Amino acid sequence: MGKLSTLVVILILLGAGVWYLNYHLKLSEYDKELLFNEEKTVQGVAYYTSPVISAGTYRIKIETSGSVDNVRIISESGKVLHEPLIAVRSDFIYTSDVPFKVEVEFHPEEGYNKYSISVRIYKLVKK
Repeated sequence: MGKLSTLVVILILLGAGVWYLNYHLKLSEYDKELLFNEEKTVQGVAYYTSPVISAGTYRIKIETSGSVDNVRIISESGKVLHEPLIAVRSDFIYTSDVPFKVEVEFHPEEGYNKYSISVRIYKLVKK
């Protein structure tokens, strides 16, 4: 049983390493231009919805001293184009053929009322 669990841990670490290298390799192919930068201190549950973003490839970076409970990519009409199923990643690349908006739902950590949120959206342009 010990060898099997060690093998599983090694495979998980290798998978995470491959994902990390692939992500940064893809980022190195692009120059980034900051389109939107929203930073503020909020109370309670907070929501952010970006303006409409034209089709293309973007880096979406979300930071908070609370927690991110949901990130959705929606069309101009409100139809959900992408919604993570398992875990919300706070830094990801998204490519779309249609204009879209980014919706983020933030929650405070238990015991805290005020917390900071930050959403940055970069347009990625091939080098």
